[in-house]
This record gives sequence, structure tokens and C-alpha cells, in this order.
Amino acid sequence: MTASLRRILTALPIALLGLGGMPLQAQILPPILPLLPGGDSTPPAGATTRHEETSAAAGYSLGWTQSNQGWFAWSGGSAVESMLPGARASFTFSGPSVTWIGYRSGRSGIARVFVDGVFLSEVDLFARTDEARAPIITANGLSAGNHTLTIEVTGRMNLEAVSGVIQVDAFDVPGPAVSHLQHTDPGVSYAGGWARANPTTAWSAGTATAATTAGAQATLTFNGTSVSWNGYRGPDAGIARVYLDGVFAGEIDTYSPTHAVQGAVFTATDLADASHSLTIEATGAGNPASSGSLIVVDSFDVTAPGTRYQETDASVLYSGGWTQGYRNLPWSEGTAAGADAAGEQATLTFNGTSVSWIGYRGIEGGIARVYLDGAFVAEVDTYAATEGFQTTVFTIAGLPDTGHALVIEATGLQNPAATNNYVVVDAFDVRP
Repeated sequence: MTASLRRILTALPIALLGLGGMPLQAQILPPILPLLPGGDSTPPAGATTRHEETSAAAGYSLGWTQSNQGWFAWSGGSAVESMLPGARASFTFSGPSVTWIGYRSGRSGIARVFVDGVFLSEVDLFARTDEARAPIITANGLSAGNHTLTIEVTGRMNLEAVSGVIQVDAFDVPGPAVSHLQHTDPGVSYAGGWARANPTTAWSAGTATAATTAGAQATLTFNGTSVSWNGYRGPDAGIARVYLDGVFAGEIDTYSPTHAVQGAVFTATDLADASHSLTIEATGAGNPASSGSLIVVDSFDVTAPGTRYQETDASVLYSGGWTQGYRNLPWSEGTAAGADAAGEQATLTFNGTSVSWIGYRGIEGGIARVYLDGAFVAEVDTYAATEGFQTTVFTIAGLPDTGHALVIEATGLQNPAATNNYVVVDAFDVRP
């Protein structure tokens, strides 16, 4: 295994400090103290609603304080955090699913998650890069009616973590199928004077691209119904023009008297369920109060219809030598699985009319075979000149709305230009 492959796909030690079993039974939770209401967005019916951590539907036991984690642009401008074992945050909602939005980092700890008082999962929020406004876990398949999501601080942490802090930033209802795409994604192209952004800043996945030259453009091609450009606001930030499908969508002044990274600079919602392009163009100009004209492209969040199933879901089975628990990069909900030996298979069983394999495309991507319901569908080369995580590798649509089985099989083969033959399964998006 090459050094660069280890950077991408090194699994963590399985043992965690103090990790113990938790019974799948109702728990008696301590009283929850309500916070003042604030900051919920109200999208059209059927769309995802973002509920900030200050929502009247959220409440907190003792031990939670305002988050103080650096320059991060929290959803709604704020987040709360705790390191107190037993501290709990709750969120009451009505819907078929919910996503906890939080923070992953080398300082993050382990939390327990409950739905309606019943233990759902233990979540390790450790990551090797800082990931703000990140989907931590989604509870799917809930019955109609009201539910309560509870997050419990354990005070424990991964062997590699330096602290056990847990952040609550927001909640999404219903939980969307969203991919957090990096500025290096194969779907992003650049023209003009772009260069690496300040490497000492806590960008998503550790890097970002920046420009100050008028006319420099970055274009993301994507399929989805919503897209956000995540970048930078600060005292040296400039003005950008944004185009959606080639049509001018607005001029964005990214100046701020304070620094804010990994924030959504521009968001477009209610898009047609089709292919789109988002272009960001530096103007070389800035607000009169700004000391510069810097425009940063850090990442993109693309939302598509359907339900996301993580690679750890019970509906996904593995055969052969798949390695699970990769955490080196911002995979969907923190982890991914990988294989490099011929014949190793990952099988998703699902009901729906469309399924997308979410994984990795990059310089170390190998060749996979895809089968549906036992029939060979395609051979997929996951090599790309630039690296994409949480990227849509392959989609099959137009299926009868019945039960299906999708198989991803590593071949052990690779593109002549690739440096390895790794196949990554990060998640699957299924549409009814």
C-alpha cells in the first residue's frame, strides 16, 4: 500500500477508549431545558427544513455552552458544545427522518444517539480534518407522528482524539441525501488564476482553492435539486459573481469584519431534478471596507431526492476482505469501506426505482464491476485526475418499484494512469 493510499484509506484502530456495549432498550433521560426559539428556515412543502440549535424544539440539560471552535461558520451563526459525560441535547420533530448537523475533528469525542428514548447508535466524531456543519447521523424510516432525537455526551474519545467535545449545530427534517463535494472533485473545473488557499486555515479536507484575478472561474457540474458553495468570508474577502446553468444568479460580497470558514456563501434550492452547472467568478473587486478581493472555493453541498443509506447500514453486506471504518477524509457521515482484491463484493438490498453508488473517484481509484439483481450492468473505472469524495460514481434509474440487489465488485484492476486499484463504497442514494 502506497503512502498516498494510506492518506486516503487508512483504517483506525477498532478499539476505542472505554468503548462498551449499550442495550437496545428504552432509557430514562434527565430533564431537558428549553432554549429560546430562533433561526429555522421554512422551505416549500416536502423539502428539508433546517432547524437551528436555538430552535424552540431543541432543549439541553446542564453542561452545554456556546461553541468556541475558532473561525468556523456555524449554521445560523452559532452552535453549542459539551464535554460533560451524561449531558444531553434533545430535538422534537415530526417526520420520517432527521439528521443531526455537527462538527467532526481531532478534538471531537464519542456520543450516543437515541430516538424516542431507544438507543440508535454510538457515534465517533473523530476526524483528521476539521469538518463543520457536517451531517453526523441520520435516523431514517421513522413512523408518522412526533419523535424525539437525543444526543448524549459520553466523555470518551477515539484513541487518536485529543479531547471529547460534542457539538450540536442544527437539525434537518427530513434528513436529506446530501453529498459534501470538495474543490478537487472531478466535477469541478477551473479557468483563470486559481491557486491553493492558505494551507494553515481549517478548510474542509484540509485544502481549498482561491483567486483574486478578475474573470477567474470555478464551475461545478452536478445532478441535484439544491447546491451550496462553501467558502470564506473575512476582512480580506472580495466580490464574486455566481451563475446557475449559465444564467447570472447574483453578485456575492464575501467581506466580513471577522473570519468565517466552511460556511455556505451561496445556496440555490428548488432546482429541477436534472443536471446543472454552478459557476463562481472572481471579480477582482472588494467591498470598500475589505483589504483584498480574495474568493475561496472550499467545497459544495449537493442535495438530491431520495434516501441515503450509509455503507454501515444493515442493508449492505460485504464479502471478501473489505476494510471498514476509514476516517482519513470527509466521507459521508464520517466513514467509508474499501477493497482492492479481485472478487470482493459489497451488496445493497433496496426497494426503489433508482440507486446511486456514492464513493471515491481519484488518482488511486480502481476498476469495479456493477451487477443489478444478479445481472452484469457495467464496468466502472473510478480513476480521475483529481480526487472526489462523496462523489456519485454510478447511477441506475428507471427500475421497477420492487426489491433489488446492487453489487459493487472490486476487480483488482486499474487504469494505466492510476496509482492504485482501490474501490470505495461510502453510501448509496435510493429513490422510491
